[in-house]
Amino acid sequence: MIKAVVLDFYGTIAEESYKLLDRVAGTFLEHGANAAREEICDLWWKGFRAACDGAHGKTFALQKELYPRVFAEMAEKTGARGLDYAELTKDVLEFAVSSPMLEDARRFLRECPLPYYILSNIDNAELGKIIALHGLRPCGVFTSEDAREYKPRKGIFEKGLQKFGLAAGEAVYAGDSYINDYCGASGAGMTAFWVNRMGEPVPDGARAVPDLCALLPLLKA
Repeated sequence: MIKAVVLDFYGTIAEESYKLLDRVAGTFLEHGANAAREEICDLWWKGFRAACDGAHGKTFALQKELYPRVFAEMAEKTGARGLDYAELTKDVLEFAVSSPMLEDARRFLRECPLPYYILSNIDNAELGKIIALHGLRPCGVFTSEDAREYKPRKGIFEKGLQKFGLAAGEAVYAGDSYINDYCGASGAGMTAFWVNRMGEPVPDGARAVPDLCALLPLLKA
């Protein structure tokens, strides 16, 4: 029996950092990056995912510690010079505590017939601030900092469920990343839904919805 909904945060409840990354790419270009804007953004996503994949257990690092490392790798690959990694990291942290809520998420949280929890790849300080900013009242919150590992590793989902007092079969998980959210939660035995707002091709057998509101009829049923 499904008792609760567990949600990713950035890209699912609040806006993802696409606009911020566009500005970051512009900064790299201003500092001589030998790459197209789209390539620079792609380097960020690949580099950040690799950094998170390698950070678990004894090698765990907070996201605010990973950001400057990824920027430095991007600069090396693109030939950008003279970048202020601390300032770029500050921009990311400011986004993390001020990202606007997505309208479908606002409606979903208002109409959701089940208790909801948040499980996110983010540091506790930033998530706490943005939850307070938007006046959200989840029944529980669990982060990569709590787990000392990042999605899509199944451990973060298993530890989060344990904290929430839920079995894997008692919660639906929804998030905007196919790998981090859908595959990660499915690997931990949860019923997962990919919030595919970008309309990307859906792998055979995957459960995908265009936005969070599309989940409401399923949960109410």
